[in-house]
Amino acid sequence: MCLAPYAGAVTGPAWQSYDAIADVYERVAALCHAQMARDLVAAVAPSFGARVLDLGAGTGVAAQAAVAAVGPGGTVVAADPSSALLRRADGPRVHRVAAGAPGLPFADHAFDAVIANLVIGHFADYTVALADLVRVLRAGGRLGVITWGRLDRDPDIDDADERAAYDTWNSIAGERVDLDKIDAAAAEALPWEGAFGDHAFVTGALNDANLAVVDAIGRAYRFPLSHPDWLGRVHTSARGRYVQATLGDAAATALAADVLAALRAAGIPDPIHCADETVITVAVLGRT
Repeated sequence: MCLAPYAGAVTGPAWQSYDAIADVYERVAALCHAQMARDLVAAVAPSFGARVLDLGAGTGVAAQAAVAAVGPGGTVVAADPSSALLRRADGPRVHRVAAGAPGLPFADHAFDAVIANLVIGHFADYTVALADLVRVLRAGGRLGVITWGRLDRDPDIDDADERAAYDTWNSIAGERVDLDKIDAAAAEALPWEGAFGDHAFVTGALNDANLAVVDAIGRAYRFPLSHPDWLGRVHTSARGRYVQATLGDAAATALAADVLAALRAAGIPDPIHCADETVITVAVLGRT
C-alpha cells in the first residue's frame, strides 16, 4: 500500500500543503522511507565530490544518504516547497532550498545527479517538471527516481492486515466525509501516481526527456507500524490531509480516536505488518 507521498509543490487548495503535518511526516519518513532512500542513493551511486540535488526532499532522509555517498568534498542540496519540512532536514552538509519543479532556482547543468524519492507521479505536468530536472543536470549525469509499483506481474507480499486496517479507516472516515470526494481530492493532488505505477510509462516519460534508463530495480519493503504510527502515516497521505482539512482539528482528533478503537476491536495486529512495493529507476542524461 502507498501512502506518505511526495511533499511537493502546492498549487491547489491549502490542504495539499504538508506544512501542517510536518511533525507527523518526519516520523513517518524515518519509519517508512529511510531504507528506501538509502537504496535510491546506492542505485544512483554518486561519486565522491559529486553535486547532488534531492528533489522533494521532505525531511531529508535521502539527502542524508547522499551526504554520506559524496563525502566531504561533495555538495547535497535538499529542495522542497514546504519550509516546515525543510526545517527538519537540518543534517550536517545539507543545503536547504525552498523550491520545486518546475521553477528550480539553479543554473543549467548544476548537478551531477538528481534523486527524487516518490516524487514524479505527483507533478501537475510531469513533462515540464522533467524538463526542468534535465536542465539542471549535466550531460551524462544520472537521475534516480522511486515510484510505487512492481516489475513482475505477481505480488510477492502479504498485506492482508494492512488492507483490513485501511478498510477500517475508510469505513469510519466515510461516515464523516464522502469517500468519493476523498478519492477525487487525492486524484487531484496526485494526478500521475497511478500512471507512474506502470514502469513502461516511467521509461517512456524519461526517454521523452532525453534520459536513457540504465537500471530498474524492484524493491519490497516490510516494516511493522504500531496502530498510532500507522494512523499517522494515513493522515500524512493526500486522503488523510483532505479529511483533516474538511473536518477541522477537533473532529479529526475524534476520528483518529475512533479508528484506533475500531482497529483494536477488529483484532487487527498491533503492530501492523506493512509492505510497500516500489521500483527504483536510474537514467542517464544524453547530450542536449
